[in-house]
Amino acid sequence: MLIQANAKLNLSFKILGRSPSGYHQIESIMQSIDLADFLYFKKAKKTCLTGSIVCGEENQLILKAKRILEETSGKKLPCQIHLQKSIPISAGLGGGSCDAAATLVALNKLYNLNFSTEKLRDLAIKIGSDVPFFLYGGRCKVEGIGEKITPIRELQPIEDEYNSNFYVIARPHKRIETKMMYDLYSKTGKSFLKLAQEICPDVEKLYNFFKKFKPRQLNLSGSGPTVFCGVNNYESAQNIVKQLGNFNGDVFICRPQERAIIPYESF
Repeated sequence: MLIQANAKLNLSFKILGRSPSGYHQIESIMQSIDLADFLYFKKAKKTCLTGSIVCGEENQLILKAKRILEETSGKKLPCQIHLQKSIPISAGLGGGSCDAAATLVALNKLYNLNFSTEKLRDLAIKIGSDVPFFLYGGRCKVEGIGEKITPIRELQPIEDEYNSNFYVIARPHKRIETKMMYDLYSKTGKSFLKLAQEICPDVEKLYNFFKKFKPRQLNLSGSGPTVFCGVNNYESAQNIVKQLGNFNGDVFICRPQERAIIPYESF
């Protein structure tokens, strides 16, 4: 099975406080976009993960997802997994989380575990707070510690506020770890945008640059350092990129997508 795992943007993001368990409560509008990793899964006698491996096995969310499925199903799920990485890491775009969600979906199908989306969601939150969203995708309101997902089509009054046909996305060459940002938030009370501007000066420069174009949306995605703006047409997006000039980082023009995880069972 080949799976396309689409990145996400946080069109809005608020930290509301902490739950009794110590986890941060959030409220966010998340949107799938067509910047994607691709993962290939095949049954095998022994598990093997190849491709764009950017962290140790103990921190690899793909393998963590596999382990949680094995523990829950009571079965070994050996497989060959190959990852083709396009989503920048530690960028606030959910790359590791969508890869983990893709693993849950693929192994659930390949091994006929027949877990429902709701059951996979319960497992996904054990992997990371962004992972449940990717099982639904599109545009959703995400609440709690990430486990409460409401498709935006059920929240029509706020639909128009977040409509953009294209996004210009700029990611400075600076990794920002999510855990560090939550720790800093707990110490300072500052928003992720303010913290990211302090850690990475390019974030403030990008934010002020995008602001000149009066975009439909302008925000930091997740914990950053990725900054994006939403526009109505491709020509506007191209114009913004052209004026951005020699930016020291990655720049993408992306479109919103209705799904986050797209499986291809035959290809």
